[in-house]
Amino acid sequence: MRFEIARLRQPALALTVAALALLVGSPAGAQEIAHSQFFPILARTAGAGGTQWVTDLTIHNLTDSTLQVGCQFLEADKANIFNPSFPTRFTLAPRETKIYTDVLNTLFGHTTDIKGAVLVTVDPSLIGGNPEGAEVLATTRTYNVGDPAGTFGQTVPALSRTINASATTSVVTGCVNSARFRSNLGIMNMSLLTSLRVNYRVLDASGDTVAEGMKTLNPASVSQWSFQQLGVPKQDGPLTVELWMHPDDVLPDPCATNFPNMFIAYVSKVDGNPDGTGDAEFIYAAPNDPYSCQ
Repeated sequence: MRFEIARLRQPALALTVAALALLVGSPAGAQEIAHSQFFPILARTAGAGGTQWVTDLTIHNLTDSTLQVGCQFLEADKANIFNPSFPTRFTLAPRETKIYTDVLNTLFGHTTDIKGAVLVTVDPSLIGGNPEGAEVLATTRTYNVGDPAGTFGQTVPALSRTINASATTSVVTGCVNSARFRSNLGIMNMSLLTSLRVNYRVLDASGDTVAEGMKTLNPASVSQWSFQQLGVPKQDGPLTVELWMHPDDVLPDPCATNFPNMFIAYVSKVDGNPDGTGDAEFIYAAPNDPYSCQ
């Protein structure tokens, strides 16, 4: 996965950036049809209360042609560098649907606790030999396998107009940090070359600030914190989180560069604090000004 800095200017990497930018062009929805799809969180890790989390990836070939699917895994909490050759690949026959159960192990070969994000693409400008118009439909499910009663988890849809590259806020509501539910805040730095500072503010039901701060994100990396780690006290009632880039990190015109500063954020709300089913809900933060250069 490591490439010399001199190679970062290759046209193939610029195409990778373009593929990420094109992800925001479609309307919001639970699933998206596109040549490239991005998922901000995959897990193979232990959680609170004895939970054990894994992620399944399901992907469907919408065409009558055989497609090569390229994947790029970006590990959490570390600086990542894209490999523009997409060395992790698999084949989808015409109209075929595949599921990779515990995808971080079965597709990427990880055996220890690990989490991160993934870009999946069949874009012919990135994956040579795929036909023009190649498109897939994909989704992931991250779930707790630690309960003998069954699995409990959350579906994480593909990226959908949730990138923030401006000075405006992204907002996510429906969070809870109570005796029954716990919540986690995740932020993905979509900038490929630089770290990024993102401010956050947690509001209670009355709109009063109960926690605030700033997080510094590694390039092309996701990090996640429990509300307890953010200093949010346990309380009944819904919570809302506001997030915005540090003013010095906001570019005057993010569409004027192949390497814009941008982020996405989400909240994972889990039944159990710490005891409970581990049933979870995934909620994207909605930007006031979604990034789009079309």
